[in-house]
Amino acid sequence: MFYIAAIIGSIVFLPSIALNIALALGAPLGMYAMNGRHRVVPQEVRRAFVLPIIMQFVALFTILSAGHVLPELIPFGITRIVAFFFAIYLTFYTATVFFSLSAKERHVMGPFAFASTVCFWIVAVGTI
Repeated sequence: MFYIAAIIGSIVFLPSIALNIALALGAPLGMYAMNGRHRVVPQEVRRAFVLPIIMQFVALFTILSAGHVLPELIPFGITRIVAFFFAIYLTFYTATVFFSLSAKERHVMGPFAFASTVCFWIVAVGTI
């Protein structure tokens, strides 16, 4: 079951990664992020998307590793801690998405955030 949750969680997490990459490259998708403040994210703000993109790839690797989809490259105890970190982090992130002023962010990205958070929690709890 944790294997399936890891795969589903990674699939529903991909739109968030793709959105952040597109925003960092200047795509006019700002209404799906940051409360819809900017249609196109300003040039000086785009650099700020680099760290979240890296974190999202680490989160993707973590859920797949904790769910035993990918081989363990780091000790499982560390993977367990990181899985719980991302589950907690995504819980707060999901809350901010659902309280966004942008309807597109709430209605499009909200379900993806909620589904990935649930899957991260299932996999994290499964590591115990």
